[in-house]
Amino acid sequence: MEREEVSKREMRSFLMPRDPSIDRRFRPRPNKQLRLFDEVLLETSDSSSDCSDTESEYTKTGDEGGSSIDSEMETGPQVFLRLRPVESPSKLYIISECGNVLITSAATNENSSNNVNRMEKHYSFTNIFDSQVGQRDIYDKCVGPRIIDEECVTIMAYGTSGSGKTYTLLGDSVRAGIIPRALEHIFTLYNKQVYTAAKLKLVNARMVILEDDVTMKEMQIRRQLLALCPDMQAQHQRLKQVIHGDHEFEEKPAEEVSVMIWVSFVEIYNELVYDLLTLPPRQQNMEARRKNLKIVCNKGQVFIKGLTSIFVRSSEEALKLLRLGQQRLTYASTAVNANSSRSHCVFTVDVLKYHRNGMTTQNSYKFCDLAGSERVDKTGTIGSRLKEAQSINTSLMVLGRCLDAASSTKKKANADVIPYRDSKLTMLLQAALLGKERLAMIVTVTPLDKYYEENLNVLSFASIAKNILFKQQLVKQHNTRYSLFAEYSSTGDSRDREYIEELEAQNISLRAEVERLNYDIVLKLQLQEEKLRKELTDTFEASIQTNLKQCEERQERKIAMLNREFEAKIASIKRKYEEQIEDLQDEIEELKSPNSDIEIIDDE
Repeated sequence: MEREEVSKREMRSFLMPRDPSIDRRFRPRPNKQLRLFDEVLLETSDSSSDCSDTESEYTKTGDEGGSSIDSEMETGPQVFLRLRPVESPSKLYIISECGNVLITSAATNENSSNNVNRMEKHYSFTNIFDSQVGQRDIYDKCVGPRIIDEECVTIMAYGTSGSGKTYTLLGDSVRAGIIPRALEHIFTLYNKQVYTAAKLKLVNARMVILEDDVTMKEMQIRRQLLALCPDMQAQHQRLKQVIHGDHEFEEKPAEEVSVMIWVSFVEIYNELVYDLLTLPPRQQNMEARRKNLKIVCNKGQVFIKGLTSIFVRSSEEALKLLRLGQQRLTYASTAVNANSSRSHCVFTVDVLKYHRNGMTTQNSYKFCDLAGSERVDKTGTIGSRLKEAQSINTSLMVLGRCLDAASSTKKKANADVIPYRDSKLTMLLQAALLGKERLAMIVTVTPLDKYYEENLNVLSFASIAKNILFKQQLVKQHNTRYSLFAEYSSTGDSRDREYIEELEAQNISLRAEVERLNYDIVLKLQLQEEKLRKELTDTFEASIQTNLKQCEERQERKIAMLNREFEAKIASIKRKYEEQIEDLQDEIEELKSPNSDIEIIDDE
């Protein structure tokens, strides 16, 4: 009887299914989840590259030459802390002995708006860089390993206004920042594999092989933009010497692969996306109107529709375009920072590789300079500056919500969906927030007493990001047809390459000359058309004036003629009546004469 009751209780139906979280075999398992195979999965992930989309993916689907790996790995973002060098650093910020924990404690006389902020707090980071650490160590820890492993990575610089975010990313004329070092590292890594022509491009998040005319057009746009860039040859040589003196970048061995590198630069200002690498209008007197771009998400791929992406051949060209985009950024002065950035900007480097076997791969490196979180009472912003500060704080708040949702997704099964669509910044960084790309965050803090509460907000933001744990799928790679454009980079010698480059340069210059002549012809035709239109208008106005004058003269003659006719008629009628009056008067006189036989009878 007991066995029958047990079997009845264990019976399940469609309305009463078994809980999927219950192990029916009751196998032993540890109480705490341990990640025992991270090292093995990391080694397997290094052999595959990130994000490859080719033409065959859109036209053919199936197992034809494609390979995919369904295994998953758990990763989390790396969060680094950098303390800005100051003359008298505060004692409220203490680095622990282990070197990756920051201890904060408010002063006894601190008038904090929140009692919780007066408590001692511990914030853990991947690494903490004090004021003695230079740009070289920061790059070696944060960016260098990602480029060597050829992984897609998004690097964000976050912190209060004036805490050194832009300096960390860009540096100055002597101490190069992360972005110049990364550019030099990328071009050194693929030194012998960089292809000279733009044959492969990322269009709407998909890699497309360009036709010859499209390639020439891209090279012409590249040439026009580089002509607008400031001259940086001496500065680049100086930075290159500094970078190669600090690092020993290894060159990748020669393979049967062609590498094409593209850069793009966007700005998010007041929740509007602007392209910083657009060509100015041809006519100098016309004002350049910035066009708001749209962020599109299609089949899990996020891209900016209409964004200008420029093909570069060297780190100097990429650095020139970076400086050109910086000149177009929106800056303003506040009470905290005399040259404060009023927008978020994202500089993207796309490395596209075409292998001899027909396989294409893509690596994207995004460098995000987030605008500083501000308190209006301290920055003293009013008017348009206040609107900018509100947009900045709103986008950073949405970014914090996305990180909080990503961290709670691992802890709770029914956690909220990551609200990355609530802000343009989070939409653009969607891949990193969802764990599809590596995420590294460099948090900058000014260790002074007056920024204590602002620093606590930044540190709390960083602690949320540190607790995120993504489940990341390994990259899928697809094969496509082989194109002959790769043969020049692999089989041709240096003379052939120089000759090809010379022919391409001549072709580009001739195309530019043809375009310039066409533009001159169109301009002359437009001027001639305007002149003819003006002549026709003047002739038409003169004819109208002549016709009007003739009409007035005809009307005057007609009026004079009518006046004469009416005067003649009036004169004839007057004479007629005068004659009648005279006749009547004669008759009256005859009647009154005594010789008249007619008697006048009075009524009396």
